[in-house]
Amino acid sequence: MGYLAEEVGYPFNQIPMEAYISFAGGTEGWGSMCGSLIAPIQLIGMVAEGEEKSAMINELMAFYTKHPFPEYQTGEFDLPKVAVNSTLCHVSVTRWMDESGMGPRGSAERKARCAGVVADVCKFTAQMLNDYVDGKFKAGEFTAPSVAGECMACHGDNVKPFAFGKESCTDCHEDHR
Repeated sequence: MGYLAEEVGYPFNQIPMEAYISFAGGTEGWGSMCGSLIAPIQLIGMVAEGEEKSAMINELMAFYTKHPFPEYQTGEFDLPKVAVNSTLCHVSVTRWMDESGMGPRGSAERKARCAGVVADVCKFTAQMLNDYVDGKFKAGEFTAPSVAGECMACHGDNVKPFAFGKESCTDCHEDHR
């Protein structure tokens, strides 16, 4: 967003970058959606329209669950790359720490990992938006897991828990198919 504010100007220069600080730690440490997704989702909403906007946001969310983070690394550490299968901050950090053996939560390695996640998400979003502007965007490289659709077939309308969801339900919930 800062780059677009400088290079393009309006409307991007109307959004204070301080508006995004509170999304760290899954929104002030609540561990909800990874804060690296917030600004890119807003940016896609400001640039793309209609079905392509929705497709791009779905593509970004699915990318986040499947990409082995962090691809981008500062060089300070040799950080293991782990696909986390969730957009939730607490799940993402916990899975990375479990698989990498690195931590604790406040460690320099964990902070470097999250900085790499931000860079990877921004790179993916920029590539997608460039393709959109050039008329080359195609959805479908990243898709929601089939189990999510199977769960939503029952739980979306009439069976508790009433929910929305496109991530793998069975990572956290019992598989009762």
